[in-house]
Amino acid sequence: MVENGKSNKNWLRVRRVIDVPLREVSGICLRRSQSGRMFLIAVGDRVAKIAWFSQPRSDEGRIDWHTSNIAKLSGSMLPKQDSQIEAVCADGLGRVLLLQETPPRVELIDPEALKVVASIDLTVDVRGEIARAWSDPKGSRGEGMVLLPGGHLLVAKEKKPAAFIEFGPPLSRSRGLVRGGALAGGERWPIKKGHHRFVALAIWLPDKTLAKTCADFSDLEIGPDDCVYLLSDKSCTIARLDDLPAGGGTAALLDAWRLGDLDGKPEGLAFTAQGRAIVGLDTRKPRRNLVLLEPAVAQLRGRGQA
Repeated sequence: MVENGKSNKNWLRVRRVIDVPLREVSGICLRRSQSGRMFLIAVGDRVAKIAWFSQPRSDEGRIDWHTSNIAKLSGSMLPKQDSQIEAVCADGLGRVLLLQETPPRVELIDPEALKVVASIDLTVDVRGEIARAWSDPKGSRGEGMVLLPGGHLLVAKEKKPAAFIEFGPPLSRSRGLVRGGALAGGERWPIKKGHHRFVALAIWLPDKTLAKTCADFSDLEIGPDDCVYLLSDKSCTIARLDDLPAGGGTAALLDAWRLGDLDGKPEGLAFTAQGRAIVGLDTRKPRRNLVLLEPAVAQLRGRGQA
């Protein structure tokens, strides 16, 4: 926990290294189906492709990758090269949401139907530093995201400045994100087909402790303990965050772990069912770019424990 304004940074060590058939892995996520089956999905920002596998029963089990060319999907606006895909989420129906940094938008795809279900432009209309940075063609925008109920989306803005932004349809009200408040596993993320425009409904800036612990924001993920976790590339750190109250405000740190020596930039975060962190690495070659770390940090606790 955080004591005397300083986080107790535990060190995580590599338990297993895996080859992802993608260059420059930029985001990973887990899809938890209604049947309980779990899939890991990876994306890269070099080409418009996704890769995935069904998680084995054990951490040492065999992995069989599958890949798909997203740019060929009906209705996709993603370029084949330099796709700028920075994050990925999936809902309980198996639909995959891809976050594009430039231009700032997302595409919801149905891998089985081989088509884009919906595309969403992400805009920040409020005045201030965040809006200026978001509209700057050379600025830093979304690097991670979490699906929220009601068709809302929580996005991690990488840097200059780093922030969390909740997006949703115009005139809708901020939901925020408390523990257990993300879209539940196996549930559909509600949105109509077609083109949409989402606006910033709330903004959270990191407090001093979080800003010092995480120099940038590289990915977001919900752990099996229903807490939200943040990955920082520059700080090589995984952080557990406190609740983000509806309407915006300050984001605070609960705990943090340092990553050991990694041969690549940590850009994607997911967790096993046992709470061990999985980190995707941005490497030049599609080798040794996914690591399983230990000990577990997002474990489910006994009834009555926090």
